[in-house]
Amino acid sequence: MVTKSSSVAVVHAGQHLFKVVGHSTIMGSYTALTSDTFRVGDHDWAILYYPNGDGRVVDNQFSSIYLKLMNAGEDEVMVYYSFCLQDPAAPATGEKHKLNFAPQNPKLSSTQLTWGTSKFVSKANLAASGRLKDDCLVIKCTVEVPGLMDNRQEVEDNDSVIVPPSDLSKDLSNLLDSGLKTDLTVRIGWFKRFKVHACVLAARSPVFRAQLCGAMMESRESSIRVKDMDAKVLEILLHYMYNDRLPESMDEATEETTNMAQHLLVAADRYGIGRLKLMCESRLSKALDVNTVGFTLDLAEQYHCQQLKDCCLRFMTRDGGRLRAIVNTKGFAQLKRNQPHVAFDILGQVIALLPAA
Repeated sequence: MVTKSSSVAVVHAGQHLFKVVGHSTIMGSYTALTSDTFRVGDHDWAILYYPNGDGRVVDNQFSSIYLKLMNAGEDEVMVYYSFCLQDPAAPATGEKHKLNFAPQNPKLSSTQLTWGTSKFVSKANLAASGRLKDDCLVIKCTVEVPGLMDNRQEVEDNDSVIVPPSDLSKDLSNLLDSGLKTDLTVRIGWFKRFKVHACVLAARSPVFRAQLCGAMMESRESSIRVKDMDAKVLEILLHYMYNDRLPESMDEATEETTNMAQHLLVAADRYGIGRLKLMCESRLSKALDVNTVGFTLDLAEQYHCQQLKDCCLRFMTRDGGRLRAIVNTKGFAQLKRNQPHVAFDILGQVIALLPAA
């Protein structure tokens, strides 16, 4: 199968007329007039006009003008623009005596929001241009924002054929639920059995792959036994392996789901399922409180969960009063037994917070 795609250059263009009334009455070299905001190329813009200069012109005989990017914090934006003076009586007509400033390849970003010139037009040229009528001036700003358009998106937008999202996980889930063509039984405890597909388990877990496809005895058996794991934990583990997500019951923020996330983390570590392990870390990091953080930090240290460990330490040390309360909990007592070096470091921080004698 041969596929292809391409990107084509597009330019988003727009114009804005900024009318300045009572031009001669505007005093002060730092007086700035700001136009209404206008939108071009998915960005908001405004014109900054200094009738008497922005203060950087020594002789103060020039007006200054700038284009301002109003979306502070955005990534760098490429923009081409120009300014010219229009006839106030007929601003939509031609551009005789055009006075403009069009820099090459200007780029605006969150750190540089304006671009323009401190010497837009001198007072003498303005008077001679005939564009200052009845003490009214009209400035036209033309803005062009180049970009790329993906032809695939263009076809998708204009085509009447709608392609639904992938249903692979749904199909795999149906295989598990129906038991169709299962070739392996996973036994847990004395009575619980799960009919599964060896190829799915091997694809999702390097540990199962070694068991089922390597030289181990299990690779020649039609059933395997899982020890030291609760049946409910294995059930949810299998659900994730077939669906690439956790069941909806795990969405609730309860003590039961928090406990299950702890057990699933251990199972994910055991079978080398890294994404599931991180999902459990994320859920546990959002359930931290004074009483549970010690248990969670102990778990994170045992199973090398660096991100979860960092979350626990930040939670514990962010507030001095909270930290002193945590060291008196059962969770911290367990942490001292299992991870004395971590507990020692935290106790050192508590001592440092105590008032001097």
